[in-house]
Amino acid sequence: MKQLIIAILLILVFGLDALNLQEAKDIALNSNPDLLAAQEANKASKNSLWEAYLSIIPTASLSGGYTRYDEEQIFQNTTNKYDVFYNYQFVVNQPIFNGGKVWLGAAMAKDTNKISNESYLSTRLKTISSLEQKYYAVLKNQALLEIAQKNLQTSKTNTEIAKVKFEAGSLSKAGYLQLQAEQANKEVSLIQMEMLYQTSLLDLTNFLGIDKIDKLEEISRTDFQAELENLKKIDTIRIEHIVDEIMNIGLNQNPTMQISRLSMQTSDKLLWMAGGNFLPSINLQYSKSWMKYDFENEYDDNVGQLGLNVSIPIFPLVDKGLEVAKARHNLKQAKYNLDSAENGIELAIKSSVLNMVSTAKTIHSEIMYTSAQNQVAISFYDYLSAKSSLLQLMGTEDVEQLNKIIK
Repeated sequence: MKQLIIAILLILVFGLDALNLQEAKDIALNSNPDLLAAQEANKASKNSLWEAYLSIIPTASLSGGYTRYDEEQIFQNTTNKYDVFYNYQFVVNQPIFNGGKVWLGAAMAKDTNKISNESYLSTRLKTISSLEQKYYAVLKNQALLEIAQKNLQTSKTNTEIAKVKFEAGSLSKAGYLQLQAEQANKEVSLIQMEMLYQTSLLDLTNFLGIDKIDKLEEISRTDFQAELENLKKIDTIRIEHIVDEIMNIGLNQNPTMQISRLSMQTSDKLLWMAGGNFLPSINLQYSKSWMKYDFENEYDDNVGQLGLNVSIPIFPLVDKGLEVAKARHNLKQAKYNLDSAENGIELAIKSSVLNMVSTAKTIHSEIMYTSAQNQVAISFYDYLSAKSSLLQLMGTEDVEQLNKIIK
């Protein structure tokens, strides 16, 4: 952590000559405000969970009073007089039954804590995926910029040759003007690619919260050669198997799915809690008090009292019925949200798998039929982006979990 802080300070002061992907991840995971906010919310939910657990145990309170009178008072038709009265009371309360609110509240707090954990994981995975997407976008746009530069250089060479031919009379003016127009278009394309590259670099810089990035370290395609070789060979049936395996993982550990399931469980508990409002409440209470007048030397030690308090709701009951109806609607809404989340994740996983496989096959075709390395690099970064999105949908940072599936 100390080394990371030093690295960030050096970045802020001097900027970076070359930033690699792992360094960028470390910076993002330690400085992204959304992730830091989710982390604090997660800590707060743990405190709320302990607070809910503590509501199950008895509560004890000690109170005291001091009363001074303007005039002396006569004590119960005696000759004793007093103008100061002291009293203390010790009370212990233990809820026995209150419609299940205490236990359901503790269970809901546990669900809320789990939701907070999943929310933090979701934000973490989103931060990593966003960082990777922005990093790959810069490298992809850099390759596009290099292509635009080469295209312009080629166009300039063609225009210079055409000028010589035109002056020698071997090329028509229309042909010469056409090549000049093509050069002008290439110049415009170069400007557009330069703006696109600078914009993506600025987007990454702002995301990391640093002042400047001069250069990014490129990612070697060699490190991914084995998986690219595997993906280029797979057929439609194998793709379906991959989709099924990833779907099973995603639907079980994707944070959005987990949050939707937990939300439905919480809504179900809220329905039970609303129904518990029609039931009686039973509380056990023990109290003991001490009092003394200023004419007395010792406190009067009263006998302790143990009581069982029972409360039964009688009127009105309509509001409690409305609360039950509201809880039922919320439960149905949670079920529909779960179905919607499941459908969305299924579609996204299928799309991401097909995108990843198609870009892998595109890379193979470009390597076989073209010598333009920049064009291969563009497809390679598209492949990495698709893989990053797929990992986020799976709800994991473990790349090996995905690599084992696509072998």
